[in-house]
Amino acid sequence: MHKTKRNLVGVLLGGIGLFGANTAMSSTTFGTLSNFDVFNDSTTDSYYGFEIELEGIDSSSIANFNGNFYTFHNWHYGSGQISTVNGNTIVRYFDGGIHSTAPFTSPITNTGGHSCITIDGCEHFGLALNGAPTASRYFWLDQAGNRATAVNLIGAPIINVVQPAAPAPGVPAPAPQVQFVMEAPEAPEAPEANQKFSDAVWVKVMKTELDLEHMANLDDLMADNPDKIADAENDGVEVEWKLLQRRLDDPDGVNNKLDSGLQEVGADAEQVLRTYQFFAFTGTYDPEHEAQCVEAGSCEDDLQDDPANIDLYVGRLLGQQMVAANLNGPIEFPAQVPLPGSVWLFGSVLAGFMGFSRRKPISKQ
Repeated sequence: MHKTKRNLVGVLLGGIGLFGANTAMSSTTFGTLSNFDVFNDSTTDSYYGFEIELEGIDSSSIANFNGNFYTFHNWHYGSGQISTVNGNTIVRYFDGGIHSTAPFTSPITNTGGHSCITIDGCEHFGLALNGAPTASRYFWLDQAGNRATAVNLIGAPIINVVQPAAPAPGVPAPAPQVQFVMEAPEAPEAPEANQKFSDAVWVKVMKTELDLEHMANLDDLMADNPDKIADAENDGVEVEWKLLQRRLDDPDGVNNKLDSGLQEVGADAEQVLRTYQFFAFTGTYDPEHEAQCVEAGSCEDDLQDDPANIDLYVGRLLGQQMVAANLNGPIEFPAQVPLPGSVWLFGSVLAGFMGFSRRKPISKQ
């Protein structure tokens, strides 16, 4: 039977989470592309703006309010300005070098991704997309507006939806199939000598499905909203532990990604939600930077055979990302949306939606 496969090529990235990257002058980041905080933890250098580079999408994928691109209005640098450079979409926060972000001098704590609205040494940025970039890059800017330091965020999963062909008259329509693929952390820009792997992280996955009446809205995908997001207590855990670690010389490395496979949605499902929780890997690495286990076998096996082994490998929660795949059309914002500052501060988080058009059978007269 003929089926139409629709790939997400370009998304409103999701939820609340974090992923801190080690660069020449690292920055600690909490959040995902739609809504994140980033600390200047360089200890010595001030920065004068921020830039987001999105590969694989054009500006038409950036959601808008009443005809204007949505980018968060930062308290120092204003709203991010959209441009296209070498085929990539650029979101640039820069006011000509007038304002700056000084080093953060207090202990860094998990902000959840949406606290640094007016905190010195920590900035808040974000935007909403109707598509997933094939790559995302983030940079602090110097006073001249040049890129100074790279900052990495973990990406949202890529989603495939297979819509069935229209059935014969009188035959119930088959359910669509949905696939989530989460990639391992990006390769470092400057690997160490003999390094063949990225840093490792643990991921735990929860899944739920909602019908048309109970579908989550954009601001529902919050960490404190278990009625809408997939959580362990209400929905159960789909993947207990999976190690993600990119092999730099092999795009098909065994731990390069977490693939749910195509899964048929349940009856009346109009939305599939997954929550990804990321935890630090605290085990050891070999000389090629591959994650190692204390005993023979995989880390996953060690954890599943004896939950007490979690202390050997799993560290602090790095973050949480909630992502929803809508089966009934793309994201649409209302024509008029008030944007008081308190709305953003107290939780109108644009979170992980991916919109797909569901093909409806056409009745024949």
